[in-house]
Amino acid sequence: MDILFERRFELLWPTLTEIRQVLKHVLGALSVTRDETDAAGLVATEYLTNLIRHNEGDEQLIMLRINQINHDTYQLTFIDELKPYNLFKQNNSSWTLASNELVEGGMGVELIRHYFADATYDTRAGKNYFSFPLTNIDKRPSIIYVDDDITQLALMSAYLKDKFNVITCENIDAGWQAILTSDASILLLDHKLKQGTCEPLLEKLNKSNLKSQLSVVMLTGDDSEEVISKINRLGVDDYLIKPVKKNKLLQSIERVTHRFAYLSYQSTFGLTPSKVLLGHNKTAHIFGSIGVGNGGDFFMPINDEGTAFILGDMMGHGLQALKESFAIKGFISGFLATGLAYQEMLAALNNALYKQQLCKSSLVTLVICFLENNKLYWLNAGHPAPVVINKNGDLSQLNGTGPLLGLSNDHQYTLYEAKLDNVEHIILYTDGWTDNRFTDKDEMTELKKIIPTQSTSAEDFAHSLWKNSQVALSKEVDDASLIIIN
Repeated sequence: MDILFERRFELLWPTLTEIRQVLKHVLGALSVTRDETDAAGLVATEYLTNLIRHNEGDEQLIMLRINQINHDTYQLTFIDELKPYNLFKQNNSSWTLASNELVEGGMGVELIRHYFADATYDTRAGKNYFSFPLTNIDKRPSIIYVDDDITQLALMSAYLKDKFNVITCENIDAGWQAILTSDASILLLDHKLKQGTCEPLLEKLNKSNLKSQLSVVMLTGDDSEEVISKINRLGVDDYLIKPVKKNKLLQSIERVTHRFAYLSYQSTFGLTPSKVLLGHNKTAHIFGSIGVGNGGDFFMPINDEGTAFILGDMMGHGLQALKESFAIKGFISGFLATGLAYQEMLAALNNALYKQQLCKSSLVTLVICFLENNKLYWLNAGHPAPVVINKNGDLSQLNGTGPLLGLSNDHQYTLYEAKLDNVEHIILYTDGWTDNRFTDKDEMTELKKIIPTQSTSAEDFAHSLWKNSQVALSKEVDDASLIIIN
């Protein structure tokens, strides 16, 4: 069997997020269908969650390997040298997906069997192998086509369907959503639309960190020097003058996509600890993009006592957002060295952003929190307010949100406070966590659906909530981070 991908990971909670991202990119590059990629992400999360729980405290490694068995089948395998833990035998039960009931144990096994009936676990020569085959392969690359003419959409789909998976979009908003959620490597645009042109979509794409993932071909009925010059300035890879013959279109697409023939995924940033000890015997459990360290979300303890910290969220995601977050963190670190109050730091950061002295093309939300005298205090700059869960299980979002940074140079930020006498858990998150997960406009109603009802410890509660909040890989369109303090 040919090894297509192989990489070792530390068996830590942040690794769950990193492996999910690896699967999304690598399986997409290998033409595994979105449904099967999503299923692989779900099963990997279930298996690794159990493995980490039964081996936590030990520094261990796990290997992810993807082999090609034959032309139409890949095999995904997790390999470790831990004490054997056969999930199928340890949690065997008669529970089924059709039961519509939540039970302890057995559900993960049934989920794995539901999606991958041929999944296996075996131990050989001191190594454990958890494997399942991936058979839903669509070798056709995906292409996004934006045109508000239904006839043209149908015609172009007929031209391309034999060689491409065509995602048709009738407006630029749908085109942007397709760019965010699909694994397309080609963007085909009709320049002139009934309500304008496709130029705003290209301008938005150029400001994001997604441009390097797409080859762009523009179709235009106007070959004037002015239009062609404008199209070239917008960074298209090729343009064709309508009417376009099928062979010319295919030649153009082949010409501009050669540089995407090979896709690799590599994470180059260090991991944040999955647990940070805070003052007053509190622990912050950290999940998501913060733990992986390859996006715009960031978490910063900001005093020696461990009672104060910052949670921030840069607009956008990926490498560009990460770079912008470095600028914000550098500013904060420099200001804190002066010993001035947190309110003054927030006012100074707001002023620097308003004057465009840093992060000229991005927005940031952040919340500054500190614990003192059994109270939570926070300053909020456009960030979701903290959520608390009381000891009786009641859940509520605290009131306290201030204006977004950088929109005015005279913003005032209020210090909010809440008593913690009856609080069991404090939940903080970035917008991506709810944007990716929730469909209901009432976030608290959606959050109540995934709150663990049975947990043996504060740490177990945190891990279960993160696992319950995971979405299909194809629905992850933004950095998502969750902090649970208990």
